[in-house]
Amino acid sequence: MAWAQTVAGSISAMSGSASITRGRTTIPAANGNQVEVGDRIVTGAGSNVTVKLTDGSQIEVTDSSDLTIDQNTLNPDGTRASTKVSLLSGLVRSLVRSTPGTPPNFEVHTPNAVASARGTNYDVDHQTGVQNDRFPGCKEFSHVSVFEGTVTVSNPTNPSSPAVDVKQGQKVTVPCGAAPILGTAAAASAGLSAASIGALGALGAAAITTGALAASGGLGGGGSGGGNSVVSPSQ
Repeated sequence: MAWAQTVAGSISAMSGSASITRGRTTIPAANGNQVEVGDRIVTGAGSNVTVKLTDGSQIEVTDSSDLTIDQNTLNPDGTRASTKVSLLSGLVRSLVRSTPGTPPNFEVHTPNAVASARGTNYDVDHQTGVQNDRFPGCKEFSHVSVFEGTVTVSNPTNPSSPAVDVKQGQKVTVPCGAAPILGTAAAASAGLSAASIGALGALGAAAITTGALAASGGLGGGGSGGGNSVVSPSQ
């Protein structure tokens, strides 16, 4: 039997300014603040908030981002049964404690993508109002870059499109209502904050491969999308 948690975790590190909205109340975020299921976290420009979840996983909400924690359910032994967060804009970095032998049970939702994992390290970012010459008329993009493990990405607005397994060193782009498009990763592990890198040891992540991932020098959370190049699977 899994147990739903009211408390999702707590803020373990932050820089800059951010807010937590719970119901009709909004308060400034601070290190050590408790975070509950249903909370909305909004970060200011140049700000970061790291939340340590109750199963030991961590999410880092980067600058100018908007995220809600929708679900956090634990098994009786304290392992994760199901965690779901929604990223409305910006970028979130997830360091997910592995739950071997289970289906993917950690999900990051954007308006046009779902990225599911059972234990990994990956970025999800969502941008609106941007343009990409490869997709005329589309101004909404979700990107998933995987540093470790495998993440399954689908587009819930297009149920007929197949899901894509994104592996270490790969990136997928979801433009508007189209199917996910697989390419090479554009984000470098060097883009992780010092707090996140330090957390990897506690999570038992032996290493992040930096070779293929470091080639492009990082991924911005709120950019224009110009650095998020997309290639077709055949390339």
